[in-house]
Amino acid sequence: MTTFAFFTPRRTLLATLLAGFAVSAAAAPGDVVISQLYAHSNNSGGRWSHDFVELFNRSGAPVSLNGMSLQYQSATGSTWSTVAPLPDVTLQPGQYFLFVGKTGTNSDAASVGEGDATNNALDMAGAGGKVALARNRNALPADGGANVVDLIGYGSANRYESAVAPAPSTVNALHRAALGCQDTDNNRDDFSSAPVNGPRRTSSPLQTCNGGPVVQPIVLTCPATIQVTPGSATGALLSAVDRDSIVTRAAIVAGANQNITLAGFTPAVAIGGQAEARLEIGAGLAGGRYPVQVEFGNDDGQTESCTVNVTVAGELTIPQIQGSGATSAYANTVQSTRGVVTGRVGSGFFIQDVNGDGDPSTSDGIFVYNSTFAAAIGDLVRVTGSVIEYRPSGAPRSYTEFSNVTSVERLGTGPAIVPTNIELPNADLARYEGMLVRFTSPLTVNGNRNLGDRGELIMSYGRREVPTNRYPAGSAEALALHRDNENNQIVLDDGIFVAPVTIPYLDEQGTRRTGDVVHDLTGVLDYGAWGGGGAGFKLQPTVAPVFVGGNERTPAPILPAGIKVASANVLNFFTTFTDGRDAWGRSGQGCTVGNSTSAGNCRGADNTTEFIRQRDKIVQSLTQLDADVVGLMEIQNNGDTAVGYLVEQLNAATRPGTYAVVPKPAALGTDAIRVAMIYKPAALTLAGGALSDADSINNRPPMAQTFKAANGAKFSVIVNHLKSKGGCGGAGAGDTDPGNGEGCWDLTRTKQAARLTDHFIPQVTAAAGDPDVLVIGDLNSYAMENPIAHLKQNGMVDLLERFVRPNGMPYSYVFDGLSGYLDHALASSSLASQVQGAAEWHSNADEPETIDYNLNDTQQDPYRSNAYRASDHDPLVVSLNLTPAFSDVTGSVKVAIGGMTLNRVTGKYSGSVTITNTGGAALAGPLQLVLQGLPEGVLLDNRSGMQGGAPYLTLPAGLAAGATVTINTTFTNAAKRSITYTPQLVSGSF
Repeated sequence: MTTFAFFTPRRTLLATLLAGFAVSAAAAPGDVVISQLYAHSNNSGGRWSHDFVELFNRSGAPVSLNGMSLQYQSATGSTWSTVAPLPDVTLQPGQYFLFVGKTGTNSDAASVGEGDATNNALDMAGAGGKVALARNRNALPADGGANVVDLIGYGSANRYESAVAPAPSTVNALHRAALGCQDTDNNRDDFSSAPVNGPRRTSSPLQTCNGGPVVQPIVLTCPATIQVTPGSATGALLSAVDRDSIVTRAAIVAGANQNITLAGFTPAVAIGGQAEARLEIGAGLAGGRYPVQVEFGNDDGQTESCTVNVTVAGELTIPQIQGSGATSAYANTVQSTRGVVTGRVGSGFFIQDVNGDGDPSTSDGIFVYNSTFAAAIGDLVRVTGSVIEYRPSGAPRSYTEFSNVTSVERLGTGPAIVPTNIELPNADLARYEGMLVRFTSPLTVNGNRNLGDRGELIMSYGRREVPTNRYPAGSAEALALHRDNENNQIVLDDGIFVAPVTIPYLDEQGTRRTGDVVHDLTGVLDYGAWGGGGAGFKLQPTVAPVFVGGNERTPAPILPAGIKVASANVLNFFTTFTDGRDAWGRSGQGCTVGNSTSAGNCRGADNTTEFIRQRDKIVQSLTQLDADVVGLMEIQNNGDTAVGYLVEQLNAATRPGTYAVVPKPAALGTDAIRVAMIYKPAALTLAGGALSDADSINNRPPMAQTFKAANGAKFSVIVNHLKSKGGCGGAGAGDTDPGNGEGCWDLTRTKQAARLTDHFIPQVTAAAGDPDVLVIGDLNSYAMENPIAHLKQNGMVDLLERFVRPNGMPYSYVFDGLSGYLDHALASSSLASQVQGAAEWHSNADEPETIDYNLNDTQQDPYRSNAYRASDHDPLVVSLNLTPAFSDVTGSVKVAIGGMTLNRVTGKYSGSVTITNTGGAALAGPLQLVLQGLPEGVLLDNRSGMQGGAPYLTLPAGLAAGATVTINTTFTNAAKRSITYTPQLVSGSF
């Protein structure tokens, strides 16, 4: 089945009409209210195990929930899709009630715990939605109707009490003020987004509200705007109710004049009754905007007021509508304007004033949100409609545009609009919103994550670096770089606002890499939501962008000859799939996390087809790296099964026996993924078994292995995967996101680094009897963050800073259009002098996510079987020129081989070898005489050991200059061959 992914629409007519009134159809302030709501358990990074809704009895008397229900409606929907009945429970004054909904998908999420009621069907969207507490168990009408006890509309919802509440987040819930006591029937005022409290349930401590019943406020129904045609009269009805008092009066307290009066006031006749008044607008009111404040009062001396904006509209120029302020002075009024159509997008078109007003602080262009009226590029048109301030979900500002368009009149062909030249960095793009522009500075692709599903590329002047990749977090330099980065971004869109059928901007290799460059980028400056959340300025191109390769694909790095050690994140390489099958075709399989085993715990490929695509990319990547040791991250934690399968595939792609698995250590942790190692037995041998550190601070235990090279030198590799930056659920002090770029869990990662330096590295070097250590892996920390600073302060040398930084920015990961390296190689001081070189292979991070192994995430499948985008992290490789443990000193001696004597009793042959130091310096011991090339079947009985297939004898001591030593040899020679060999004298230990 073909699926289509659409953007969130800009704004519907229904949403705009509803937003024009001060209150919706929600009930007056109630006794039982929604006090807390969390809706992100199923979102990536959701930090709580379930969606939940918390209720609270804010009154001074018991209230029964019998017959009530919780109901959910999508942000722009008109049907209450979920009706969840509440049990027959009576809430005491100040008592909470926890309703637990949809189960989340994040294995490391904090547990919500047991609810007072549970219904998995309550699945709320994080970006926006509506939840109602209803006094019945039947689906409510679209607007809620009379059976609504309480209503919250949040985020992008088109229905709410008075004003919409903010959206929650992966970490934050929505909280009613005063611990649930406040209810002003204004969602925006009553709710704030903050970390989850509790959540609270019937067993939680009671919370009284002023010790008794809550005084109910006056609830007003007032239009936000009254639109008046010049020369005509009109009016609007205003009303007020108070559940515990009688509304007795109303008056204009600000903004009255001879053409704006309040007439026909009718007081309420009983408690809870409705009072009404009519705001009359006379025909003599001049053009402009008139805010009018109307106040209602009751018999208890309470007052409540609302402001109605009366606007008298005519035709204005686009710069007049835009104005120089942050918002238009004509927002929420009906206006007419004219301009030339400069661009079309999926939901409307842009027009620009023919002449402009010459004021650089006012934009000459504006967007017309309209899909009904035809308008071709180059047409001169007159547009009539509502001027609104559109604010996308999560946006820090609004965007002036036309909506609810009633007419688009073609006036002919307009003059050509010349693009306005602008450049990045630019701190004030708002002055050009809606205008046709040309970027005079060359722009570089900085992010391509949403190219496949949204047709977007993040563009900047040059390549932007994560501030903490270069400077310490919180430093003045890091803050300055953060500000520079914020002013140096524009999102290049594709103008269609739905998932593209054909992915734009790909080159002949089927990619569009970060680092590629565009000159003279030209289009209309838009503002809206972009992929990954949030919103900002976007360019809708009017001239097809022409990219030049500023960052071509390269083969694997070529480093000076030596032992090559690589670090590779293999992005959830699982041999068990989320559909329950595995790499060997078996069904009913699962992945283990802690004590739970199920297919739902698996993270990698969804099925066999995806797995083969993933496997082939990883195998090609690793074979081209051609390293002697590879540290692997994000491989399935199923013993050596997954890593063993990978080695089989590597050997099939190269030759049998090329790679072998470093056998697993004792502790692998309880996460679904682990770290692992593979190596080339032809280049290295294992010295002892693998070690790991199972300390509780390590959610994924580091793994160490000591290797021995052909020249006798030893070194140890420690592979790490520190705790992720994402999701702060359950984080304590020092681990919450401080907003300085370090993300979540910095303190935990720093403690993991301290565990390395204080415990694990000393344990590894002691077991190896050698100080040479290489720490590699995904440390989930940028170069200047605390964990890396700790390692460097404790003697580790950052090899990427040493070898890569002098030639350009080191990076292995691209996120939100910023580059930096999370993948590290750090050497102990003893090993650092033996490092020949280090490099990153930018085969993954620069590539768009859409070209990876996944199926059905975009309509077009751009996958190609190659090494590129095998993961989201770049691999790195280090070359070691290890100081040999022994050296050939044959050239410094004279070796005389004596004759052989046969012992006829034992059948053994005896001989001697005399060695004289002919050099001018002493030869330090230990000295080893290696007998190279002994005939097959001839064995040296008194050998000290074997080296490279040849036996050797250890001399009793070193040799002073001119000194001579004679050692005896004894051979078994059953074949009675001539005993010949080539002597080699080696200084050092094998």
